[in-house]
Amino acid sequence: MSLNTFYFNSTLYKEYLKDFRNNPDKSRIIVFAGTFAKNRKYALTQFETEAIGDTKKIFLSEYISGSEKDSYEKLDALFENLKSINSLIVFKEAEQLCGVYVGHTYSVVKYATPQEKYFIKKLKELNCSSIIEFENETHLDKTLEKAADAVVRFRVPSSKLKKLFFWLTQVRMNGSNLPSRRPV
Repeated sequence: MSLNTFYFNSTLYKEYLKDFRNNPDKSRIIVFAGTFAKNRKYALTQFETEAIGDTKKIFLSEYISGSEKDSYEKLDALFENLKSINSLIVFKEAEQLCGVYVGHTYSVVKYATPQEKYFIKKLKELNCSSIIEFENETHLDKTLEKAADAVVRFRVPSSKLKKLFFWLTQVRMNGSNLPSRRPV
């Protein structure tokens, strides 16, 4: 793991949250990644409590599509509206930014989509902190990890009972492990 990547509730996480509290005006890009939704939600409330003003939540599925031109136009309009915001912005459904695996079916190489690269470029121009929330940690790629100031990973619970309930909530009837559709 790199220096900007750490687990929820670790010492590094607590230090980062303290720094967030002490420097509320600093612009940051924070990535939440992991399937443990209960802890992701709790961490989000911790950051919202420390942020000045009301948190703005944005669902990326409304702005990112398979069409680059359409996505760029929607992102331009979105970020034009976000320029005036000084509080925390939370981007949900970040799986919409996902690139695709290339080569063989079982490839582990994933590349950023042009939409993701454009999103990151626009995100860096904002003057406020933002959280990008991935429900599935495996959808996160290196491009976004490098652009982020912090990547907070959410582990699966360690106790057997909590682990059982966690895995039961992860069952999908259609057999897919993708929580949201990727752009086509």
